[in-house]
Amino acid sequence: MVMQEQKEPSEAKTGWKNAVWGGVALIIMAAALVGFWSAFSKLPKSEWRNASTALPWQVNGVRLDEVEAVWKNSAGDSRMELRAYCFPVCRMKLAQAEGEGQLTVRFLNSRSEQIGDRLYIAYKDGKFIPKENNSIHVTETEATVRLEDGFLTRDEYTLHQFSQTEPLWRVQVGCRATGSEHQQMGYISILPNDL
Repeated sequence: MVMQEQKEPSEAKTGWKNAVWGGVALIIMAAALVGFWSAFSKLPKSEWRNASTALPWQVNGVRLDEVEAVWKNSAGDSRMELRAYCFPVCRMKLAQAEGEGQLTVRFLNSRSEQIGDRLYIAYKDGKFIPKENNSIHVTETEATVRLEDGFLTRDEYTLHQFSQTEPLWRVQVGCRATGSEHQQMGYISILPNDL
């Protein structure tokens, strides 16, 4: 009986210590979650740096109602996997086009330097002239263009995504109707996303 009496207070002390340590662990976890959320909420969001010309874009009798630009992961694209981790893609939807001419598409980095070649999309009699190659896919009403340069690694892309000071990359579209001068239609930021 003496031994049993000695074990009971020992078990009570152990249970009390476990409860205290459990409470301390919960307090530490709660503080860590609050700290994480506080730090995460202060991270810059790419949308804060988003800049674009309001749609629709209309110049020289050509109107684009929809324009979007995104980063695309090169995974699964054997040609692009060798060149970049991700690359920008822009999709445009033609609403109207009077006469004939061409749209010009330029991709600009965060320092407003043109990256890659200028791409051309011809139109005539209210429609795009269909065309397809590695960089361009054009139907009569929709054009998708991609740049074959971008970010080489995920780290580069992540730094770009969370940078507080650098502007986002953007796509700039212009129009040159036959017999007239080139005019800017508009531009749109290429918003970072989770690749």
